[in-house]
Amino acid sequence: MEKILVEELVKFKMLPFDVYNENGEKLIDAGEILTSGKLLQISQYEVLYKRQPENVDRPQVVKKPQETDYSQIITPPEALPPEKPKEIIFDKTVNRKSKFKAQAQVDMKSYYATTMFAIKENANKDAVQMVDEIKDKILTDVQNIIEDVKFCSQLKLLGNYYDTHALNTAILAATMGYKLEYDEDLIEKLTQAALLHDIGMTRLPKEILEKTNLSQQDNKIFQKHTQIGYKILKYEMKLPEDICLVALEHHENNDGSGYPFKLSGEQISQLTRVVGLCSFFDDLTSNKTTHKIKNTKEALRVMLEVGSKKFFPELLYQFVNMFNYNDLDSYDEMAM
Repeated sequence: MEKILVEELVKFKMLPFDVYNENGEKLIDAGEILTSGKLLQISQYEVLYKRQPENVDRPQVVKKPQETDYSQIITPPEALPPEKPKEIIFDKTVNRKSKFKAQAQVDMKSYYATTMFAIKENANKDAVQMVDEIKDKILTDVQNIIEDVKFCSQLKLLGNYYDTHALNTAILAATMGYKLEYDEDLIEKLTQAALLHDIGMTRLPKEILEKTNLSQQDNKIFQKHTQIGYKILKYEMKLPEDICLVALEHHENNDGSGYPFKLSGEQISQLTRVVGLCSFFDDLTSNKTTHKIKNTKEALRVMLEVGSKKFFPELLYQFVNMFNYNDLDSYDEMAM
């Protein structure tokens, strides 16, 4: 079998070969349509392999006309009608109360997973272009729905935390930028920085990310993702310093209690202040903190309790007042 990258599969509408994982288990059969959902499903595997179907080299048996088995005739790819996007209303990773269409939610997660896979393998100019494309997609989608959004919960993508956290942070950062009437350049930088703020996670040991409770030693390794992320963005992707600093500083707190350098106040860069706030909100609503909440209203209450110790007060109150405070929709019920 031959090794293949996820991003190489994107160019195929119909796969001409079988796809396997590293354990030799078949994931997709040759001839299947490669939908966004399938792409998202297989992007979790670090290594994929392709192999031609076993019967590809077997001699063909020519039947007499009267024996033609029409049930075996397959329509050639070029004759297939274009695939119509489907609303995936029964998929539990789709937020049915979101203002984003179901297919748009799946597409964003699928393309983000492919982008992160590409960056993990090689953080080059192609990877930067992929990030720019998903950034532009988020900005367009947010602009299209922002006037109809009443609650923060209507913006949240559901699914595995590591597949959705950066996307949710970017959506919130872009929304905040538009709501507060930031200039276009700043909104674009906020969105890009938010998408990449946790990029260092791609280089952490898989077992660290899978643990529910980290030991003191594990936590030291985990905290290295900020410095790893800065180096990836600075030296591999060659992005501007203000974007790189967000990866480095997004766990710093206003009172100097954060990491890696215990920065405080004005020492924390402007982009980081916004992205860090949006990142923490998604952590809260994903139950990735010690504060267990049921809905957005409870999450905003926690943020106000944490207050200026963690966030810049002006930004915090601007964020809290972006939408209706009385958002009681349970995140557990959004995909039901």
